[in-house]
Amino acid sequence: MLKSLLCFVCFLPLPGALLGQSCVPAVQFEPTIKAPIHNVTFTNDAVFPPEKEAEIAQALRDKTVAPGSLDKTMSSIAEEAAERARAAYQDLGYFKARVDGKAVSVATRPPQYDIMIQIRSVGKQYRLGDLNILHAPSFPTQQLRDQFPIQRGEIFSREKIAVGLEALRRLYGSEGYLNYTSVPETEFDNENAIANLTMDTDEGTQFHLRGVEVLGVDTETKDRMLSELDLKPGDLFNSEVWERSFQKFDGLARDPKTVDRKLDEQNGLVDVVLDFRQPRPCRVLYSGPPSLLRPSTK
Repeated sequence: MLKSLLCFVCFLPLPGALLGQSCVPAVQFEPTIKAPIHNVTFTNDAVFPPEKEAEIAQALRDKTVAPGSLDKTMSSIAEEAAERARAAYQDLGYFKARVDGKAVSVATRPPQYDIMIQIRSVGKQYRLGDLNILHAPSFPTQQLRDQFPIQRGEIFSREKIAVGLEALRRLYGSEGYLNYTSVPETEFDNENAIANLTMDTDEGTQFHLRGVEVLGVDTETKDRMLSELDLKPGDLFNSEVWERSFQKFDGLARDPKTVDRKLDEQNGLVDVVLDFRQPRPCRVLYSGPPSLLRPSTK
């Protein structure tokens, strides 16, 4: 009985000074409703694919929102709609498209909103010119360029550039460059509608695995996990191989994402801690009136 009462005390609205908590406070969930959208309209959208309009409209209607401060919330949704439309234009090469979004309240009960997306201008449709990758001596230049699914003269697509950036990250991660960064800079030739892309790269240190520590499992499980890892101490830290290793742990551990990587930059070594310990139970230190802990006799 006392144990259940102590857990109940966790949720009492007691002053903070009376409590010394060693557990995460209870999460308060606000009620949500479906985004009250009446219509989603696009204006001045001559070159905008109808299927993309339908995709954006559906994404907005699938949102849930808190019922309070609807005007502010729906304005944010309208801004998101404009950003989605702008990104879609950039996928088509219209990198300087100007798009506005506005939420207009509709006189209905319960209240609803029209989301109005206005394409003010699309500008020129750009195509890829030069693709330069700087400060990247660890790989052949052509191999790096081949990570981008876009060739010179093709429509300059934001989505394809993003795919290339992610492919570069994976390529460098596969060779132990865990701190690799690359900053894209775009120079627009407005007269010829050409976009030249330059990637300024910082490869960082190449890392090898020094050791793995496993917490929260028994000795037998720990030994099994370490033996089944595809990376061993001394190996080049291939991030993709490391991630694939977790697929072997199904049923062995609660949450394989509880990983802490500690990088030794000076020596190019990485230590990994796999922490599968269960959360500590809620424990409350209460210094208020003892009567609150007594079971009711009613």
